[in-house]
Amino acid sequence: MSSPEQLIAEASKKTKKSSGLLSSFFGSSQESRYEEAADLYVEAANMYKLQRRSAEAGHTFEKAAECQKLANSPDEAANTLVEAYKAYKAEVPIEAAQCLEKAIEMFVKRGQFRRSATFKADLGELYENELHDAKKAIESYEDASEWYKGDSANALANKTALKAADLYCDETIQKYGKAAQVYEQIAKESLNNNLAKWSLKEYFLKAVLCRLADNNDYASANACLNRFLQWDPSFETTREYEFGVKLVDAVKDGDPSGIANASKNYDKFSRLDGTKVRILNKIKSNVVEVPDQVEEDFT
Repeated sequence: MSSPEQLIAEASKKTKKSSGLLSSFFGSSQESRYEEAADLYVEAANMYKLQRRSAEAGHTFEKAAECQKLANSPDEAANTLVEAYKAYKAEVPIEAAQCLEKAIEMFVKRGQFRRSATFKADLGELYENELHDAKKAIESYEDASEWYKGDSANALANKTALKAADLYCDETIQKYGKAAQVYEQIAKESLNNNLAKWSLKEYFLKAVLCRLADNNDYASANACLNRFLQWDPSFETTREYEFGVKLVDAVKDGDPSGIANASKNYDKFSRLDGTKVRILNKIKSNVVEVPDQVEEDFT
């Protein structure tokens, strides 16, 4: 069995331009040589995967994709770039992101928006969790949401939009007003959806929290509470509504201890997730600067 290095060397020879009567006579067109080279590169890349040499596998898949493009096989090239992304993902996430972006661009050109949306969501997760680039993650999630919606996949569209909204609350972004708009819009769209209706109180609460984090805007937060009651009267009976009312009153009164107490009482029954804790810390620090307590963990 040939080694991956031997296969790569053979593939490299295939990519050298052929000329003269003999190559024409035997029907060895440059396009077919690129196809043969691509197959060899793919074989080598898969051998690298078996050897757990992920970076080498990713780089070799990229070479295969380039040959497939030169052989006028854009669909195969896009699929091979996805394989490069998968190979790179664990060890070289920045290279993985670049490969996936190229693949998505090619899928979009072919009108494959549903598939592009799925990979855009994957790209968002890569930027969020591996590369810690909230801005690019938001852009990816929002593109995915738009493309899902265009394909009538509303549940997936909302899922990715919510991921973008959560990242608008990231300490490096802090666009709480934008996040509030997303939570409220999705809540409104979910009113008559039996599958999503159970999440309404979660969307309502996050919208209220973001309004409060947006420069102590307790008036807008209170208006949200009233509007949500009109949309869903049962909201008044929930812990989320009670929590929201207490927070609005505490912000209005400039009472940071009231914010902390309300948060701790709520957390006893409904565990506060990381996004809510970050927003609550922002609300508390906006009310009054207490350097030693700004990062207080409400959980």
